[in-house]
Amino acid sequence: MAGIRIQTTQNIELEYELAGVGDRLVAYLVDLLLYGAYLLLVILLENETNFLDRMGGWAILLYSMPILTYQLLCEVLMNGQSLGKRVRRIRVVSLDGRQPTLGQYLIRWIFRILDDMIGSGVVAVICIATTERAQRIGDLLAGTTVVRSEPLSKFHETIHAHTEVGYVPVYENAMLMSDHDISLLKEVLNLVSREPGRHEAILRKAVEKTRKIISAEPPQDPIVFLQTVLKDYSHLTGGEEA
Repeated sequence: MAGIRIQTTQNIELEYELAGVGDRLVAYLVDLLLYGAYLLLVILLENETNFLDRMGGWAILLYSMPILTYQLLCEVLMNGQSLGKRVRRIRVVSLDGRQPTLGQYLIRWIFRILDDMIGSGVVAVICIATTERAQRIGDLLAGTTVVRSEPLSKFHETIHAHTEVGYVPVYENAMLMSDHDISLLKEVLNLVSREPGRHEAILRKAVEKTRKIISAEPPQDPIVFLQTVLKDYSHLTGGEEA
């Protein structure tokens, strides 16, 4: 699958693998299964309570709201993922390198409804398959796309490294890093680990930005430096595993 390079707000260019039609269809089917399970639950409750008959149109609207708002709420609350996207390990990203905004998620949500209504999603599939950045209409208007997200297990040892009793952080100022900074370091380290020797420029930029934030001396080993910062951050913020 094709890749895409996104310039982050820290002026670090990261490369992602675009999620193709197959990835997005599988995620959509998983979400459809959840819709089906929800509707089955509604039918069972209706058989027991006759709530829809008694409330009429208001009950239908009430019951349909979770399905209508599911994609929007999931993407806002789960960092660009629905449960289907999480299963398929893909997520929504903004092309400007920032965290997607509520407005961008809203645009995608509105046009998802239109995509589903027009040709049962055929137009969306054609757009994803033919556009350079694998974007459906909502993505084109929102300035977003969907990319593969790395399995969390690949970050495990770097992010939540075990620390021995009495561990003393090397960089006390690591706690000055923001959540976004830490997320970016995870992305950089994962990129470098996947393709050693190919992303030296990205690694240097990440080191320089991190060094300025925590006021650290130039490191001898940039990878060990970033891993240590992440370990210290986890320890100082209480995020390390037991």
